[in-house]
Amino acid sequence: MQKWFDNKISDAKVLDFSMELYRKKFKSLIGYQILFSIMSIFIVIAGGLICVPLLTWVDFGSTFGFIIFGFVMFIGLVTFVCMNKAGIFHMAYGYVNGEDVGASEAVGKAFSSFKPILRIVTALAVCLLPIIIIMGIGGVKLTTITMLQKKLASGTIWVIVINALVSSFIMAIIGTYLFYAIHIAIFEESKGFESIKKSIRFAKGEVFKNFFRVLSISMFEWGVNLSVYSAIGVISSFVCFLLGKVQGGESIVSQIIMYGIIVRPILNFVLGILLGPVGPIIWTLYYINMKYKTEGLKIDHMIDRLKQKGDEDNFITLDTNIE
Repeated sequence: MQKWFDNKISDAKVLDFSMELYRKKFKSLIGYQILFSIMSIFIVIAGGLICVPLLTWVDFGSTFGFIIFGFVMFIGLVTFVCMNKAGIFHMAYGYVNGEDVGASEAVGKAFSSFKPILRIVTALAVCLLPIIIIMGIGGVKLTTITMLQKKLASGTIWVIVINALVSSFIMAIIGTYLFYAIHIAIFEESKGFESIKKSIRFAKGEVFKNFFRVLSISMFEWGVNLSVYSAIGVISSFVCFLLGKVQGGESIVSQIIMYGIIVRPILNFVLGILLGPVGPIIWTLYYINMKYKTEGLKIDHMIDRLKQKGDEDNFITLDTNIE
């Protein structure tokens, strides 16, 4: 698979390669997702034990409590999400380099990536801390965020769509310059701020490309989720209609959303298992392509190609007819 990156490839080719990798490593990817889901239970328990002392002495209704809560929760949640993706990063990275990284090995590599991920997430949290402080001083409280979240969750289909579009747009803006930061921290063992600086340097000539890359990845995942949720919601509503549970005088769309929410936890788990690896695979191949174009990912691979070319040039045919 390394030969794919011998020459400059387009973003469309990266997507094609990602789907091929996903198809060939499907069983290992699904196995990893299931294993990590099981391990995440213990992670949540450990995180809860760590947060219990925090809950006892911090007043979350105050400005200081909001700042502490926002800072700690950002580090904890983002680190957890990045650890989940790190295992898939290693599987995709290893596949390109001819290594067969299995599900259990990927779980081990994900947990071994905890330290570099924590470094870069903490560095990013420090950069975002002024924004959290401004929000706290401006009167934002945990209750405000909770009410807003409930309002968005219980809104109409258009509110949900707009919320997803805005979230994807914000992620694309943040990811424009930080697109390669996590991979740099994991595979190059760089420290937090150093990884951010390298990512910004690599992204200088690809600002708009990275923006649309992040946007396309998030919109792809969101689009598939929406289509599945819509299909399940319509089917559930149709079944409930046959059973006489759908009221004709009420909004059909609202009832579709209501019955779709019933199966939402199961769908979230299934879709997370099946579609979770797609984004990290695409992300990793973008990183590999960038490395090949800028620095050369595998020096050994380049040397082998030069040796092979030299052997071909120095090959001399012998005339066996000479007595």
